[in-house]
Amino acid sequence: MSYGVGPRKNTEGAVYLSLQSNWVNLGFYRGTSLVDPERLLEGTGKALRHVKLTAWPEEDKALRDLINAAFDERRKAVKA
Repeated sequence: MSYGVGPRKNTEGAVYLSLQSNWVNLGFYRGTSLVDPERLLEGTGKALRHVKLTAWPEEDKALRDLINAAFDERRKAVKA
């Protein structure tokens, strides 16, 4: 499942959910461009990064900040 600022996944997608057998990956299409001081992001792709979730955190400011930053980045990119 993909979420973003418009219907086009490749240009307007911000985050995605990928279901695995024992966890969920919360992915970031342009994760390499995000500031991640808590070092939550994993992956080695050219742009993609993800956070592996085994349980949904009740309140995780660092994760919320990453999600907000991903959407902000896409909004700015789409306007340009």
